[in-house]
Amino acid sequence: MVQYFKLGSWDRIILLLVLFGLMQFPFSFYSQDILLPELLWIRLGERLSQGWRLYAQALDDTGPLSAMVYAGLARLEVTDFHIYRYIASGLILIQAFWLNQICRRFLLLTERNFLVAFFYLVFSHVGPDAVSLSPTLLATTFIIAAYGRIFKIIRFGPDNNDIMYLGISLGIAILFYQPTALFLLPFYLSAVFFSGLKPNQYLIILVAMLVPTATVYTFYLVGGGEAEFWSCFMSPFRFGFLQNWVGWELIFGFGGFMVLLSLTGWAVASNNSKVNFQLLGFSVFFFGLVIAALIVFIGTIQSTYQLFFIVPHVAFFMAQFVSYSHRILLQEILNLFILLIMMGSFYGMSNPSFGKQIFSHTLFVEEPPKGFKANFKGKDLLLLSNDFRYYKYNQSSTRFFKFYMSGPDVELSQTYEGLIFWYQCLAENPPKLIYDPSGLIPALAVRIPEFGKCYRASFYPNLYEAIPGTRFGKGEK
Repeated sequence: MVQYFKLGSWDRIILLLVLFGLMQFPFSFYSQDILLPELLWIRLGERLSQGWRLYAQALDDTGPLSAMVYAGLARLEVTDFHIYRYIASGLILIQAFWLNQICRRFLLLTERNFLVAFFYLVFSHVGPDAVSLSPTLLATTFIIAAYGRIFKIIRFGPDNNDIMYLGISLGIAILFYQPTALFLLPFYLSAVFFSGLKPNQYLIILVAMLVPTATVYTFYLVGGGEAEFWSCFMSPFRFGFLQNWVGWELIFGFGGFMVLLSLTGWAVASNNSKVNFQLLGFSVFFFGLVIAALIVFIGTIQSTYQLFFIVPHVAFFMAQFVSYSHRILLQEILNLFILLIMMGSFYGMSNPSFGKQIFSHTLFVEEPPKGFKANFKGKDLLLLSNDFRYYKYNQSSTRFFKFYMSGPDVELSQTYEGLIFWYQCLAENPPKLIYDPSGLIPALAVRIPEFGKCYRASFYPNLYEAIPGTRFGKGEK
């Protein structure tokens, strides 16, 4: 199969589109199970589209531009998770052909072909949430843009416009997914070893990269919420996840498989290529591969969409392996093996019951308890828990969007400042329901008498509902 894409003719594009359609069709069109990250992206978008501010009024770890995309979709009343998958499929296609074009334009491939695009489409299936509209998928678009610019700088020499473009591309990627800031290191290394950049030009790259974040921060500095901005924006820069939706065996399995293939392709290509610029390209992508593998271990949530940063690198190196390996039978056997591993595992993970039992992941949203769904569906909810299935039929309320991010504890109801904070949060956006399995509400109700006038315990355990005709913070309607 891989031999078909060693030619760069237009009919190969059609074959790639058909192949990718066959890969995506069952998951994008027939799957009726929403992913947990998709649910949270949709709920965040709904909240922001209603005028609430990210971080200041919705404590979350999503990048500002990613959140803006979700808010825009919600504003357009796009709350169907299938649409997220359709958009993601289109974006993956754009990235695959764009990276392929970069490799052809800067002569990183020995011949005009679509091998990079082919492998990109195959390896993009690292997990169900990776082929949905994830922050990492959005950020990868600008990482690819940065790769195109660094190769232009290396090939044609430093240009101030290219240097600014490189920095701004990285800066925009950071606003989609914050840990992409680490990609500054491989681009700096590439510039140091393979370009003639002056010291002040490295500073220009850094400043240009920081400009988008500084612009967003200025918005919070002027409008309030700068403390929440830094707390939420910097939260993904951590080793040790706050939530684990997949196990380490899945991360190491897929991540290790792709890194091993990348290193194999890098070794074969480096030993056989005699073209200096191609050898430079191998080093640039090798530096990026190291950082992409490191980012897998950084963040607040452990999930398969973090593996997506490895995809451009493994696609590039596998294309080089096929280009420099002259054993056609070996190429076809390896390609068949890769397809079986990637697509078999992908559709195994995409089956909620099979994925949970065999792959031990919790990527799909389970149904909330029948009593809750039957009696409290459709009401705004303050969720004091990380059991996000309660968001499946209820929108979020107050700034405590993700419990692991907001972190309220019993001590908040034992200090004057804490009680003021609780009061402000509840009065700002009074919820219709409060689900409190952690037992935070009883102590709060004792110290804030108005709470007892506006909320009552329901028959459902640990669930409080608003008393009709009242509104917390304003008394009776």
